[in-house]
Amino acid sequence: MRALFLAVFALVLAACGGSSGAADGPDRDRFGYRVGSDPNRETMLIRPLSDSTRYLVYPAVVDSIAVRPAGRPLPGDGVAVEVLVQGALPDACAELTDVTQRRDSQFVTVDLTMRQPRETVCAAVVRPFRFYLMLDGSYPAGSYLLRLNGKTVPFQVLPARTVEGGSDAG
Repeated sequence: MRALFLAVFALVLAACGGSSGAADGPDRDRFGYRVGSDPNRETMLIRPLSDSTRYLVYPAVVDSIAVRPAGRPLPGDGVAVEVLVQGALPDACAELTDVTQRRDSQFVTVDLTMRQPRETVCAAVVRPFRFYLMLDGSYPAGSYLLRLNGKTVPFQVLPARTVEGGSDAG
């Protein structure tokens, strides 16, 4: 069973290719700009509770996930990894509330939750969102698997390509 999983994982990684972390081209098309670039999706932040309101907490509804190294890998060092989560909040009162991360070797698990005030009437309007998340820690070159709210996405951090003298050819 494990061999089958690893074979499927390798095929998915081969089909996905690597991500360069560049600020232009296809990566920009997937990640967009932080604020104001997509009139259909609000860039959300997690806000701490500011009052004594009681909330119901649920897993956030996630539509898509994109992962990329946040910088070019350096020989022998890891890089930070950034995740773009796109989803939708179910009403006018819902908001993102918390994110937790766990990492076990090449496997990363992220839980993103939303909250809704109890005993409050809210307009039933779907509100698409974008949420940017930096994964904890450093990621050396290799293949990884991210599981976020039940969705699984493989990603790869490519090794740095160097030319004679140690400069980046990238």
